[in-house]
Amino acid sequence: MNDPDQPQHPSDQADHGPTDELPTQDSASESTPDDHQIDDADDAMTLDPPGSIAVIGAGPLGIEAALYGRFMGYDVTIIEAVDVASSFRQMGDQPLPMLPDRSLSPLAISALQAQDVDSIQTLPMTYDQWIQQGLMPLLETDLLRGRLRCPATVTKIETVDVVADEPDEDISDIPPDFRLTLRSEDGEVETLDVEAVILATGNPATPDGSDGSDGSGGSGGADANGGIQLGFELPVPYLFQIGESMADQELSELTFFTGLKEIVAGYAALAGRADLDLYRPKRS
Repeated sequence: MNDPDQPQHPSDQADHGPTDELPTQDSASESTPDDHQIDDADDAMTLDPPGSIAVIGAGPLGIEAALYGRFMGYDVTIIEAVDVASSFRQMGDQPLPMLPDRSLSPLAISALQAQDVDSIQTLPMTYDQWIQQGLMPLLETDLLRGRLRCPATVTKIETVDVVADEPDEDISDIPPDFRLTLRSEDGEVETLDVEAVILATGNPATPDGSDGSDGSGGSGGADANGGIQLGFELPVPYLFQIGESMADQELSELTFFTGLKEIVAGYAALAGRADLDLYRPKRS
């Protein structure tokens, strides 16, 4: 099913604009430990749009990951326990530790420009501008509007068997879906079933529930000291973790760029196309 709000193919995108000059992939790999790279559990497992994806954590990388998925045509839900970019809000008017044109991805710039030509005339110089003029407006673009659930806390992620659409359909090779248990601010509990999960809370999740920290700027986990309980062993197909480089280091161009590359790797795995990179500048 085509979504009228998003390009039908990466080649349909507009020119990316001022963030085309991101650091090279080689420079990132030279400076980034291997354990910060996305864990590709199975290259053969793909998810076709409009498959459903939950992005847990509405920090900068969580928002970027959701936007990337929407550009590809996926049905994306962002789940945030506290507030958008909650870890960075206390930084206020402090200057961003990266150049303004590298504080948002090419897709983010394109989405903002498509929504309102005047919305991104001045790129953010401070943390507050980054949040108020960049990240928050992204959530109101056509691609992401209405897709944020906040505050909502993910307390548990389990796997559930896939149900066949037809009686004679063979689903023996299809991995299970994910069932997220969510707790609202007033304590109500509900579940959400999705086909893929992107953990963007910044810290690695483990089966004992030690995730939930806010290193990448967003928090979808149970609380700052607890975490998300996983009902399975890692790795599993269709579950990706991004932003670990931002959990143990201060925000910088390198850590942010590393997170963007993790987003690219995760969606390339979902699409079954190792060369897929929507951030790559168009060749004229």
